[in-house]
Amino acid sequence: MIRISLGLILVFALIAAACVAFGAYFSYVTLQTAHRKAIEARFNVTAARIAVSAETAASLGITLPAQAPLADLARREARLDPTIISIDITDERNRVLFSSDPDRIGRADGARAPGTVSRAVENDLAAVIGRIVVRYDPATLAQGEAALARDLTAIAMPALIGAGLATIAIGLLLANGLGRAARRAADPALWPPAARSALAEAEAAHAAAINPAALASTGPKGERT
Repeated sequence: MIRISLGLILVFALIAAACVAFGAYFSYVTLQTAHRKAIEARFNVTAARIAVSAETAASLGITLPAQAPLADLARREARLDPTIISIDITDERNRVLFSSDPDRIGRADGARAPGTVSRAVENDLAAVIGRIVVRYDPATLAQGEAALARDLTAIAMPALIGAGLATIAIGLLLANGLGRAARRAADPALWPPAARSALAEAEAAHAAAINPAALASTGPKGERT
């Protein structure tokens, strides 16, 4: 019985620790996603500012390849944030027309490459005529994710250990209480008076059922007739 109780206590302690661990992991995934969105939202603002300028010029009849001032605008925006690697202005085929990094002009890396945020440039008919692609340093995300992991580990580990120890302590208290209750139940001398009286009546009825002749030969006060 003791061995079974200890085994169950250890199983429940492991379950409690696993619940804390899974909760910490899912919290990390949620915070990681939120952090990524917050970082990319900042770059989306930069891309939107350049896209608005390109769309304004396009509404005046200036085609995107002819908007040479966009290169200067991209360089100025890139200097505002040291985590930005480059800002590219591409055509509808994702070929770089202008860029804060002159070496990228003419390339076609795609607007959905890792570590990029893009914003479509549309004309007055809502047709996509190009894109603003902001390439940022992946270390920006990695550093934030590492900090989140460290903070969650510092919080989750004490909680995990505490949950396991608390489960073991509560299990031992319950097992001790159940043991005392079982010992009391096994000793009729420790029963309440009503329970002892009921047991005596049950024993008398059992004896009468086994030996009815002895009961018939005994008077009301236990004397033989």
